Parts: sequence; C-alpha cells; structure tokens
Amino acid sequence: MKNIKKGECRPAGRTKKRRSGATLWALKITPITFCLSLASSTFSQAVTVYTDITVSVMLLIFMVLISVVFDGIGVSVTSCDRGAVKKLLQYDAKRAKIAMGLIANAEKVNSVCADVIGDICGVLSGACGAALAASIAQKSGAAGFLPMLTAASVAAVTVGGKALMKGVAVKNADKYVVMTAKALSYIYKPKKGKKKEVRK
Repeated sequence: MKNIKKGECRPAGRTKKRRSGATLWALKITPITFCLSLASSTFSQAVTVYTDITVSVMLLIFMVLISVVFDGIGVSVTSCDRGAVKKLLQYDAKRAKIAMGLIANAEKVNSVCADVIGDICGVLSGACGAALAASIAQKSGAAGFLPMLTAASVAAVTVGGKALMKGVAVKNADKYVVMTAKALSYIYKPKKGKKKEVRK
C-alpha cells in the first residue's frame, strides 16, 4: 500500500470501516447505559429512603472518588505515549498487553469511563446528597435552601475533583495507564494469541 501524502485523501474503505465501527459501538453502548442507569436510579431511590446519614456520606464520598478516578483513566488513555507505556512495561508482558488494549480502544475506554460510569456515579451521588440533606433537615428542622445547597456542593466537589484529576492524568498519562493496567491485571487475564502451526 502506498503511503498517503499530505493533502491526499485517505482510502474510502478505511473511513467507512471506522464509521461503521463507531456506529456499532454507539448502538451497543446506548442500551447498556440505559440498563445501568435504570439500575442505578432504582438503587438510588432505595438509598434515599432506607439509609441513614452515615451510609449516605460514605456512599457519597465513594461515588465522587470513583467518578474522579475513572475520568482520569478516560483522559490518560487518549493522551498517553504508546512507546513510553511499552517501555515502562517492557518486562511485564501480561500488563503490557492490557495497556496496549486500553490504548487501542481509547475512544471506547474514554466513553465508558467518562460517560457511562460518570453518569451512574452522578445519579448515585445526587441521591446520596438528597438523602443526606433530608436527614439533616429532619433532625435540625432546617429545610428550604438546604437540599439545593447540598446538591450544589456535591456538584462543585465532583467537577473540581475531575478538573484536578484531568490535569494530573494529562501530565502523567503514561504512568496512569500503567497503574490502570496493573490494577486490571488482578481481575482480567488477556487472551493468548493462537500459535501458528509450522508446516513440515
């Protein structure tokens, strides 16, 4: 295949494949997100009704941290240096394979981490914040502006945490991807490539 010079158009077949792949991914992720969001909304209602203030605070902190960390993963896989990641994991084939898989599917990883998980954590953190505000209002007798103040505080902390983490993830993208690959290696085993048969 000839190299494409500057100013020349890319082959139509490759462009169509990329578009069809993006369309297929969108068709897959939409119903998955719907089901996960529905499940998280149901769970959030249970959290609001049945949990006390301590559990609400713990879940709120956990959801904000998860949202911030996964947002950092989404940013790092799209801004890392493939060669640098390979160099950092040159003596660890298993984790290197996981890292290369993340980088090869950077758009999908970013979509799942930033959009899907971010939205679910947003729903749950909002529910926990509402439960927290309701509990405080019931015990102190102060209502009115308290729920709005709690919701605004949760949103501010989440957005501020994501902004801070994005800066860290961009500056240390290679190390962030390596850390993610190491964490995934404990729960995920990459498939081994099939060995080609040697003809006699």
